[in-house]
Amino acid sequence: MKLNKIEKLKIELSPFEYYKNINNLKIENIKESDRFYLKNFGIYNTKLNPEKFMLRIRIAGGRVKNESLLKIIHLAKKYEAKILITARAQIELHNLSLENVIKIHKNLEENKITTFQTLTDNFRNIITDPLDGIGKESVFEVYPIILKMQSLFLKNPEFIGMIPRKFNTAISANIKNISSFFGNDCYFALAKKNGVFGFNIYLGGKNTEFAKSADIFVKKEEVIPMYDAIIKAYKKYGLRENRTKARLFHLIEKISMEGFKEKIEEFYNKKLQSSGELISEDFKTDDDWFELKNKKFAYRFKTDFGEIDIETFENLIKEAKDKEIRLGVDQNIYIIGFSDKNFSIKPLSNNQNITVCAGSRYCIYSLFDTKKESHNLILKEINRYRIKVGYSGCLKGCGRHILADIGFVGIRTNLFGKVERGVRLYLGGLYTKGEIPARLIFWAVPLRKLNDVLKIIIDDFKNSGYKRFEEYSKNILLKFNEQEIAYMILSKLRNEKIEKLPDDEKIFEKLKNLEKEAFSQ
Repeated sequence: MKLNKIEKLKIELSPFEYYKNINNLKIENIKESDRFYLKNFGIYNTKLNPEKFMLRIRIAGGRVKNESLLKIIHLAKKYEAKILITARAQIELHNLSLENVIKIHKNLEENKITTFQTLTDNFRNIITDPLDGIGKESVFEVYPIILKMQSLFLKNPEFIGMIPRKFNTAISANIKNISSFFGNDCYFALAKKNGVFGFNIYLGGKNTEFAKSADIFVKKEEVIPMYDAIIKAYKKYGLRENRTKARLFHLIEKISMEGFKEKIEEFYNKKLQSSGELISEDFKTDDDWFELKNKKFAYRFKTDFGEIDIETFENLIKEAKDKEIRLGVDQNIYIIGFSDKNFSIKPLSNNQNITVCAGSRYCIYSLFDTKKESHNLILKEINRYRIKVGYSGCLKGCGRHILADIGFVGIRTNLFGKVERGVRLYLGGLYTKGEIPARLIFWAVPLRKLNDVLKIIIDDFKNSGYKRFEEYSKNILLKFNEQEIAYMILSKLRNEKIEKLPDDEKIFEKLKNLEKEAFSQ
């Protein structure tokens, strides 16, 4: 089999063996091969910005001890790093030198805080709902399962950097989840079969594709052997020729879901059981206080679209005192154990429903500062109608734009008279049960016109009578194809009455003219 250049590197020297030399690295000698190897230990750098490094810290299930957070913040302050909370409930430290990023990495490892396998070809941070085990909608706790799943691979030389591509995993036993998990390579979703709660398994998701049902049900005591079989099957049979087609999605596409299940059975010593009933309900709230099973409360502290300054973070932990802190996959911070609804530190934003990628200040792939642009959206309207938005700065999709009611992907366009920033606009995902990803409606909406388009979409939803955007999408939007939806939005933007939708043959040309008229001004 022909191998891509990264796979050849792994054969020459495994990441585990490379790690022994990490203290001897010099900035003037860093090569592309070093950049690959360093990623396996959470250290990120690109040749386009060779002096700056990022460190990604693994936070299993979003759970982290207060003393660990204080250690991380102390190091961030000492080395003048910027802090981000990611959409996988992790912490990133940005703007570090090579010397300092290695110092922090080593210090954290000594304090049992790891950055292993948070980047490149690894089993990434396993995520769950921030109210796992404590929320009223939690059937049972999965965090102990997550730790056992993680122990299969985390410091295992067989797995460190040795799988074909990254592999994202989620598991939840909550009836309602604050975020949807169907964008993961592997998702253990709460299900019920023969009166017993367990998990249906969904496989092959990524930021641009929903995971599909594998038609497998496991009880909670069967999760570990099943996950062990899945990751071993992917390591053995994953595609290694072309890095753009090496995710589990591509393997399933090539050999079929049934074909991959046969590979799983090589490592699983029980008969596979067919799926049970998926238990997944929509969870949207405009309240940042959540009543828990024990009658106490959890508070959602809203970050600034994932950004949080060191001083605020430090004060937040001190104010929380003996309370538990969890990081959410919605890029917010959850403080557990209040007796009443009272917390003195004001949130950093009014964002409730928008997931935003790192943006151009922190990522070279993002076409502009998505975090800054998110402030310019009509947040009051988005919050009022509990509309879920995913904002990605590029087609890698880190803002999860298809797992949303409305999704954006950053672009630069010259379609309307000048080169300017804009977005591709996606609409109408049915993500709660992993049914349909948001559909691409517009290839290019200039940022200067984005709120005008959003107002049309939100007004239509508001006037539909449906309480949830997913209901509106299912009952209204799915009756029309993408071009028809675009045509209706643009006609309303131009204040033109729609007597009748154009025929399929004519709509493309009319749509082109409408777009030019609506977006050129």
